[in-house]
This record gives sequence, structure tokens and C-alpha cells, in this order.
Amino acid sequence: MIKLGIWKSRICFSPLAAAFMLAHCAVSYAGPAGDAGLYPLIDMTAARLQIARQVALAKWDTNQPVEDLPREAKVIEATVEEARALGVPTKLATHFFSDQIEANKLVQYGLLARWRLMGHAPHERRANLAAEIRPHLDIIQKSLISALADTNVLRAQSDCRLKLAQATQKYVSTHAFDPLYAIAMDRALARVCEP
Repeated sequence: MIKLGIWKSRICFSPLAAAFMLAHCAVSYAGPAGDAGLYPLIDMTAARLQIARQVALAKWDTNQPVEDLPREAKVIEATVEEARALGVPTKLATHFFSDQIEANKLVQYGLLARWRLMGHAPHERRANLAAEIRPHLDIIQKSLISALADTNVLRAQSDCRLKLAQATQKYVSTHAFDPLYAIAMDRALARVCEP
């Protein structure tokens, strides 16, 4: 699980609340000059990944498969349309949100594998997939689209990949990510800087 900053953990009572707070609270970032513009994109990606735990718990309880291709196609189609309206190229939006979904599935598969080895899922509150989880994902999607649109200039720079890698590593280290989530962050942001 992602460890949140002290101020966030004091006001967040569940992974969904944590993701909601990440999507709605002002963020402060003391990273190197030049990568601060990437922070909202990284932060929203982390918020989306945080929800993967609740999705995995819901799927554990209902024995649903992780992959849901029709649902994934609808999410990508909707987000691409919204992103296009903000000037984000269709190819980038398609790749970015496909990568976000793949990263989320990576976390789900990893957590489900851990729980199978333990013989049970953690004993914690479950969120309803349709009524609670998906509305939070929708909120985060909108924030991700805005963050993606806001990084047009940064993404066009020749050192975008280096800046993104450094900013992501700083974020992962600062928030003491579980290795599974750290790998998923790289997967989620894999094509942000592609031309």
C-alpha cells in the first residue's frame, strides 16, 4: 500500500478517501526546479493506483477477473474524448490511459497473488465497486486529463524522460512505496514523454 504523507493520513480514513484527498487537496512539492510541473501528473497516478487495492478486494470477494476488456475500452474512449477537448493528442491520451489501466491491473494481480499465498485477503472495509470505487476513479480521471494537458510544454522537451524518471523516483522514495506500487508507477507513466 502507498504510505501517504502525515497530513494526508490524518484526514483520510480509507484508501478511497486517501485517493479522493490526493485528487482534491492542494499539493506542495519541493522537488528540483523543472520537474514540479510533472508533480500533479505523478500525484494523480499515485491516487489512481491507491484505488487498485479496493478494486482487488472487491474482485477477490466476488471472484471477478482482473481484466474487463469491455469496461477498459469504454474508459479509454471516454477519457480520450475529454482529453481531446483539452488539446491532448488522441494517440497520447489513448496510450496514457491504457498504461494507467495496465498499471492498475498490475497492482491488482500482485495483491491477489499475495492474498492467495496468505490464504485470505486482508480484513478491512470493502468498498462497492460500482457505487464507491468507480465514481472516485472518474474524479481522478478528470484530474489526470487536466494534468496531462498542463504538461504539454514539459512533455515536448528533449529531457522529458529524464525529468519524469527523476520526479517519479523522488515521489516513490518520499512516499515510501511498496515495490509493487513503485513498479506500477513506472508502468503507468511509461509513454508520457513519447513524441
